[in-house]
Amino acid sequence: MHPTSQERESAGFTLDAALRWASSRWLAFGATGLFALATVPSAAQPPAPQAKSINELKAFYRQNCTRCHGPDGSGRSSDGKKLGGMDFTRIAQDFRARNGPDSEREIRTMIRTIQKGLFFGLTMPAWKDQLSQEDATAMVKEILLKAESGKAIEPGPEAAKSL
Repeated sequence: MHPTSQERESAGFTLDAALRWASSRWLAFGATGLFALATVPSAAQPPAPQAKSINELKAFYRQNCTRCHGPDGSGRSSDGKKLGGMDFTRIAQDFRARNGPDSEREIRTMIRTIQKGLFFGLTMPAWKDQLSQEDATAMVKEILLKAESGKAIEPGPEAAKSL
């Protein structure tokens, strides 16, 4: 059987007292937690990754993306077989033909897809652990939106030295 509100009050328990007690504990913990987070030495925080060069991104594409998007970004294998990935050469062609808010929205969508993947990584894996936001942006703007059918996305000779 639960005590009545009169029994709780006579025992020194009131809702106001309980709320004051809980809020004081929460505030004390919250302030301590914030202080602890603010005092974490910067050495414990990982350094920001260095942005990849265009050649490194082309090498990344060749190693990780050609299986679905093809060597030239057309969504076809070198022997013309249709692959499962998007045709970047068509998108690049459309992008060059028009430029405006729709184009910027398409760029943001492609960057988000590279970072987060598609369908929980089952259709396309997320690359956020390998490519920073800056890298994904460069991949879209400097490589994918410049893709041409029949012209393989290949790193230059200096990329071989850095890998």
